[in-house]
Amino acid sequence: MIKNGIINGDLASLLARFRHVNTIAIVDGPFPTYPNVETIDLALVMGTPTVSQVLDAILPHLDLTGMYLAAEFEAKVDAATVAEYKTHHRGLATTVIPHEEFKVKVGQALGIIHTGDAVPYSSVILRSG
Repeated sequence: MIKNGIINGDLASLLARFRHVNTIAIVDGPFPTYPNVETIDLALVMGTPTVSQVLDAILPHLDLTGMYLAAEFEAKVDAATVAEYKTHHRGLATTVIPHEEFKVKVGQALGIIHTGDAVPYSSVILRSG
């Protein structure tokens, strides 16, 4: 029995298959689904869990080269919320792209982790290698 770390079997499986040049998207509650991309649905209710909570749980287990963030996050979300969320990004090199391009990249991801986050544009795409 696993005593600590990621205990959700589907999420642990996705993370174990996350290799060089792969991406994984962690998306907010209202983010659209992609039928051809594996989705791990962690959403319980709107607001739980947040993108930040998922990042805090999985980042210690990953070797990443950077992340993508939609430009609209900083443009349309209040500065205090943006600053608080960025503390959970752990200083990862971040490429800011338009939301439309972000949605295309999600469709190319190895997998999607769906949260219940209610903060618009708080979704991130993690990149390895």
